[in-house]
Amino acid sequence: MIPEPTKLILVTGTSGAGMSTALNFLEDLGIKAVDNVPLALIDQLVALEVETAGHQLAVGLDVRTSGFTVEAVHTLATNLRRKFGDACSIVFVTAGNKDLMRRFNATRRQHPLGDNLSLADAIAADVARMSEVETLADIRIDTTGLKPADTRRYLLESLGASARTPLPVRLVSFSYRHGLPEDADIVIDMRFAENPHWVDGLREKTGSDSEVDEFLSQDTSAQSVIKDVKSMLTVMSDRMSAEGRPIVTIGFGCTGGRHRSVWGANMMADWFSGRGHEVATLHRELARKADNA
Repeated sequence: MIPEPTKLILVTGTSGAGMSTALNFLEDLGIKAVDNVPLALIDQLVALEVETAGHQLAVGLDVRTSGFTVEAVHTLATNLRRKFGDACSIVFVTAGNKDLMRRFNATRRQHPLGDNLSLADAIAADVARMSEVETLADIRIDTTGLKPADTRRYLLESLGASARTPLPVRLVSFSYRHGLPEDADIVIDMRFAENPHWVDGLREKTGSDSEVDEFLSQDTSAQSVIKDVKSMLTVMSDRMSAEGRPIVTIGFGCTGGRHRSVWGANMMADWFSGRGHEVATLHRELARKADNA
């Protein structure tokens, strides 16, 4: 989250420079982000979300915005700064003409001003028009030649937030009989570990029970693999956090989805939590059984 006193962030800039990307980065921090709201409705939106609900809000506005004129944006910015003072920040995102040309050509999207203009002329007209808006900004980001991770880091640091917020992690235990989780980014197969299903007194337990934990904690192969998984995920999660990835989902699978996969997911949930990550854990097959009970 962007630290106080910031309550409102206006994000504007030249088309194709990365304004929408900047809004996505802010939304990943938990800030309510909206784009292309008619200019006449922004005051009402701010009143509802910031003044009444107490949310931090980011609003994107550019030449696509209904009612957008340089004069109207000046008036809006002046009124909001008078009301919120230092709690209102204005971010202007720009890029060099060659980069803008390359981006529009790569995506094959038409420039918002391109109905009756060539791409080069549309970009030039947009840059000239937005140069007056740029003078309002207290944060200016030139994305020319920048990777998204660099843009994110500069944006968050300019707003006083850490660019290295620990990556949120979602852990899912599952049974291979019912298929892999569709949203899993990484899957760890726990079927190599000793199976508590074949041990008297453990079959009806789950990987969350202390008896199963004690059993699997004595499996040196399972302990060795978990240690290696932690080492691997340390490197991966640190890089993902630095690049601003919004979340990673890790699946732990076994035959029935009750013992080894649950135990592995629980082990990693404790480890990730200890490293400061926000962790959500779902034991898919256990949840299905509870729903059908």
